[in-house]
Amino acid sequence: MGEKVRDREHHERLFKASMNPLRRKIVACIGIQGKTRDEVKNELELGDFQLKFNLEWLISQGFVVEDSGKLRLTEDGIELLEVA
Repeated sequence: MGEKVRDREHHERLFKASMNPLRRKIVACIGIQGKTRDEVKNELELGDFQLKFNLEWLISQGFVVEDSGKLRLTEDGIELLEVA
């Protein structure tokens, strides 16, 4: 039963992330190669709050990680990129 709950939660997180156009754009911008926060901000022409709010949500939900100043997609993030 635990496996089924985890799958449902995973799909709910994926659905929630995919329903937000800005979060889809952020994930697409980061892409497979990864980017810095400034690169994403500049490419998408986002304000500080817009980027921080949405990026922190993507990080907290496990779609994006930040490593040595570079944003990278997790496996879930790549899955979101494919459905977005």
